[in-house]
Amino acid sequence: MRQLSGQDASFLYMESQGAYLHLTALYIYDQSTVPGGIVRHKDILRYIESRLHTSPIFRQKLVSLPLSVDYPYWVDDERFDLEFHVR
Repeated sequence: MRQLSGQDASFLYMESQGAYLHLTALYIYDQSTVPGGIVRHKDILRYIESRLHTSPIFRQKLVSLPLSVDYPYWVDDERFDLEFHVR
């Protein structure tokens, strides 16, 4: 469990319906570089799963304190679903 810094919290608090401050990514895979010539969704999931241990934050979620008395914390997400995030 790790608390957000003041600077990170300020970015979170600045986000609104008119100002999104989160990130998204689009990956394009060159199938000609893969043995067999086919990249499958399950292969991508398997690769990402094999690398998640290098950065635990990717399996965490933000949790705010009651009444927002302090900055939110990153906590392990027991219900983390890789397939939900990689679609």
